[in-house]
Amino acid sequence: MIETKRNIFTADVVVIGSGMGGMSAGCMLARNGYKVIILEAAHVPGGCSSSYKRKGYVFESGATTLIGFDQNQPLRTLEDELGITLGKAEINPSMTVHLDGDRIIRYKNREQWIDEAARVFADGKKENHRAFWKEAFMVGDTVWKVSKKNVFFPPRKVVDWLQLAINNNPVDAPVLRYAFQSTAAIMKKYEVDTPAFRRFINEQLMITAQADAEQTPFIFGAAGITYTNFANYYVPGGLLNMVEELGKNLKSNGGELKTRRKVVSVSPSNRLGYEVQTENGERYYAPKVVSNIPIWNMKDICSGEIGEWYAAQSKNYNHAWGAFTMGVVTGDSYADDMTLHHQLHMPENAHMPITKAGSVFVSMSQRGDIARAPKGERSLNISCHTPAAEWFSMGEHYEGNKDKVQQFILDFLAENLPGFKESGVKLAFPATPVTWQNWVYRKEGRVGGIPQSMDRSLVDWPPTEPPFDGLYQCGDTSYPGQGIPGVTLGGINVYYRIKKNDS
Repeated sequence: MIETKRNIFTADVVVIGSGMGGMSAGCMLARNGYKVIILEAAHVPGGCSSSYKRKGYVFESGATTLIGFDQNQPLRTLEDELGITLGKAEINPSMTVHLDGDRIIRYKNREQWIDEAARVFADGKKENHRAFWKEAFMVGDTVWKVSKKNVFFPPRKVVDWLQLAINNNPVDAPVLRYAFQSTAAIMKKYEVDTPAFRRFINEQLMITAQADAEQTPFIFGAAGITYTNFANYYVPGGLLNMVEELGKNLKSNGGELKTRRKVVSVSPSNRLGYEVQTENGERYYAPKVVSNIPIWNMKDICSGEIGEWYAAQSKNYNHAWGAFTMGVVTGDSYADDMTLHHQLHMPENAHMPITKAGSVFVSMSQRGDIARAPKGERSLNISCHTPAAEWFSMGEHYEGNKDKVQQFILDFLAENLPGFKESGVKLAFPATPVTWQNWVYRKEGRVGGIPQSMDRSLVDWPPTEPPFDGLYQCGDTSYPGQGIPGVTLGGINVYYRIKKNDS
């Protein structure tokens, strides 16, 4: 990077936002000789894939799992392309689902999981469940394999459609039919659509697809309900450590990551493609800009044709969820074999007050991870879905409603999460969509990206390559959507778009 004069910088590529999408794109570009500057509004990188410290404890940005390192998956590709191995430890099994008094273990082993699912849900139809899960595994595996090969998806140009024909094996083509069938339809096909199994699948999909079985196409739903059947990982010390490893890789290849640099304007420039201005008065010029922030944020910092385009995208994809999250510190009276992730369902036909959530998700620090909590204590991240906009209009009721949800969750966990009551709550920090807007700068605190919908076609996503030369988009509001593997894949796809356009 060259500083031409005070507060003015140039680069080959400016990346806005240091979430996993932006970090993946930036690191791969720097590895291949591009001069990259990544600008991050917060004081630490990572966005929704990060960690924060409070009162001596380390919490994740949200309750989250980590997959994507298996064959054909994006984080494996990232490691291979960068020549690194990110620090992580496999956890197996990764999750327990608590439903109507039963504890359902999400085993990685597929046969073991089918037996567990049949134990709880089969009601004499074990072979039906076996057939359902076998189809889900087949579709999920194919989706990962095809996604790795099709780096120019969704296609925007004739050449992209031609590349699809060249890249893909005709044997995989039949999987496309699942783009037009809902997950609920496949459940009905195999006669496994009981009320209890529907509740289970709906809440699993809410944390992976932001939608229920009726609205999630099975081509996405299959990957969403089988992610626990791949290797799941824990990052000692917190996810921020993984992001900082990528930051070191970026720097080693001549790139630069700048925090506390909130971008307030992106505009075309005759000087060098684009001018990116930050809140502290710095100006960055580059022929290429990669946005890793939501489309809803981009419409507010772009003007002219670009601003109009992002405004139209925001209007087309206006529905999104917020999250009510908590960082909690407890003692450590949990069982030795307790999984680190838990999804706890509300009772049948019941929902959490105010948020109306049907389940609560809990991620725990690993016992012995003293970087996150001292010996004898555990740090927990807790989250549930909530309509985002409502929290901004509560006025004088805001604090009371926040306290009400927090107390409900703590009472609910005391009754339903084994060891929680005995461990005792030492600290609790609640956060609403208002917090998320102020903290990670996501407009209206929307997290998780754009929910799946049967009304939207497979190619109907905000594209990685908007119709403006030199402008690119990744993150959870562009294809392929949410989750660390999804946004990483989006960042990788941006890299290949740029590389191809420059060839």
